[in-house]
Amino acid sequence: MRHYEYGGPDVLTIDSVRRSTSLALKPVAGFSLPAWRAAAPEQARAERAELAGHAAAGRLRTAVHARFPLADAPAVHRLIEERSHLGRILVLP
Repeated sequence: MRHYEYGGPDVLTIDSVRRSTSLALKPVAGFSLPAWRAAAPEQARAERAELAGHAAAGRLRTAVHARFPLADAPAVHRLIEERSHLGRILVLP
């Protein structure tokens, strides 16, 4: 799996990005997947194949920051507004 920083072709493996340093990564802004595929079709094909291999092998995991019952919806909104979480916030029925 790869992570792309905005503004450059630097590629970091997920293992090389520690939780504390991931906050310093720049967000991707204005990224266009079709434009990237058109500009680098061979790289896009290779990376899609790599991603498919990871998915087929069960190596992809979703980062979950917190799970909340629906009754705690106000706490969920506060957490989202703080923008301090890493990963998904799940609201469960």
